[in-house]
Amino acid sequence: MRPALLLALALLVPATLVAFPAPASAAAAITWNDFETGMNLSLNQRIPTMVDFSTSWCTYCKQMDAETFSDARVIDRSARFVCARVDGDARGDLTAKYNVTGYPTIIFFNPDGSEKHRVVGYKGPDDFLKDIAFVLGQGPRPVESKGICAFALLPLVLIPAVVLLRRK
Repeated sequence: MRPALLLALALLVPATLVAFPAPASAAAAITWNDFETGMNLSLNQRIPTMVDFSTSWCTYCKQMDAETFSDARVIDRSARFVCARVDGDARGDLTAKYNVTGYPTIIFFNPDGSEKHRVVGYKGPDDFLKDIAFVLGQGPRPVESKGICAFALLPLVLIPAVVLLRRK
């Protein structure tokens, strides 16, 4: 090869890498803690907590995992929180304490444990990023969610109906 061509290639390759860098790789997944660990880390590190209340049978919870919580942008932004996951079936104490009435429910807590914002129902990545921006003080309050597994509400509807029928 000619020396001029080699010199041009030698200058062109590094310039191309600077102009078009490889995309920064986001974390492969959100790191989920159990509730108590997450809240303690949040308090000690003075950063907010994102708690996902879900169940194994909830269709929208599975959709959130597959589409929202696996999105690279959501994973990247979630790094600003301590993330915790609660199985609503196993932790009735927490679902009652935090008034979780449907799944999925994602509650954002301040480091002191006070609730900052709540997302009830399925949200895709674009909409969920708006909720994260709101919690971080970078956007307006987002619109309500769509798609909620409300089977948890069924007993609240059925119990009064059964009581009324028994009285007759």
